[in-house]
Amino acid sequence: MKPFIPAYPHPSPMRKFVCMALTVLATIFAAGCTSFSDSHPYEADLLTLEIASIYPAGYESSVQSGVEVKAEEITNGNYYIARTDDAGRATFRIPRGVYRISIADWREDAIFNGALEEIRLTEGNAAQRFELPLIQSTPGTIVFKEIYCGGCPMTPATGNLQTDQYVILHNNANKTQYLDGLCFGVVAPSTAAGTNNWVKTDSDGQLVFQEFAPIFECIWQFRGSGTDFPLAPGEDAVVAIRGAVDFTQDFPLSVNLNKPEYFATFSRLHFENEKLHLTPGDQIQESHILQVLKKTGTSKAYTIAIQSPAVIIFRPEAGFDFEGYVADDSQCVATDPGGNAKCFKVPWAWILDGVEVFYSTRNQKRLTPEVDAGAFTFSVTYQGHTIHRKLNETATAANGYPIYVDTNNSSVDFYERSTQSLHE
Repeated sequence: MKPFIPAYPHPSPMRKFVCMALTVLATIFAAGCTSFSDSHPYEADLLTLEIASIYPAGYESSVQSGVEVKAEEITNGNYYIARTDDAGRATFRIPRGVYRISIADWREDAIFNGALEEIRLTEGNAAQRFELPLIQSTPGTIVFKEIYCGGCPMTPATGNLQTDQYVILHNNANKTQYLDGLCFGVVAPSTAAGTNNWVKTDSDGQLVFQEFAPIFECIWQFRGSGTDFPLAPGEDAVVAIRGAVDFTQDFPLSVNLNKPEYFATFSRLHFENEKLHLTPGDQIQESHILQVLKKTGTSKAYTIAIQSPAVIIFRPEAGFDFEGYVADDSQCVATDPGGNAKCFKVPWAWILDGVEVFYSTRNQKRLTPEVDAGAFTFSVTYQGHTIHRKLNETATAANGYPIYVDTNNSSVDFYERSTQSLHE
């Protein structure tokens, strides 16, 4: 038996204290270790879960030991970590419950991701074994660096501010990328706990997705003819979502989004509510205002969910008749049977990057494992917190410009920042 390092359960960010001794003391063993000693007082209450990672055809030789496997308890957000052995198997000794299992095997030139939903551990002494098929994808070029959706206090006034939302895009590649024609949208449902008509779970606990990402409410697109908006390696692009104004004039805990280099989503024609979707400030350039490529919803103000959006950026492959595709109303589907609002169908292969955010215990996946095999659990709203990508310090030092972790798994790639990176 290989030597092992015990790892303890990680509490959900939403729970500051774990009250149950069983949860605190439950231990996960590294691959090759299957049980506590016979004298451990909680051994009888722990169950064995074995996960076999299955690499895609043509990549069978990519199996390696030490790959992190995560088991997250759906009902409370606690999670456990185990690592694979040489055959790609990971073994957990954990309490009974309902789990979400995910793997992110990150290489320089490829990423192998996979997830299983609603794996139920119940009574019984026999180990429960599941195969987890992995999907191969590639690291992104333009990625989400930061998502600020949760708002902040309106100090010194009372109340909370939520119109100061923004995202930051980052060029994570080693050559210049162009924002021209890049599209931005939110995948339905608008929150992780919303009714999800698009994703089902089969009898093996695997998610079954539609052949497209259903984009809710609106598709936004950067202007430009191809090379008007370059983004050099390591550079950022800030996009104000609901108001490209200087919020700090009235709310010191907020941010100034009225800067000439910033971009903004805005169309008074499509979103006429002036209080909820603000007119850009005087420093925002007209060419930096994203255009509405397709509006399918009925809202009078554009917004992303303050606690659990699933955001994507995408563009079709070169030579595709995108204009004709957008004009074809058959590419829109109703969000609900008989509903007026519709979703725009975006093929998964078009997506450059996507981030799934969870908030409640009723979270449901909206993004495929190729886009985001996990999800980031956001802990609190209206505190100025943001969802920020982790810096890859080794790659940054080697290249001389910021490079961020990109495993296509948000639970690995992001952390919760206590203040907005744009806060001055």
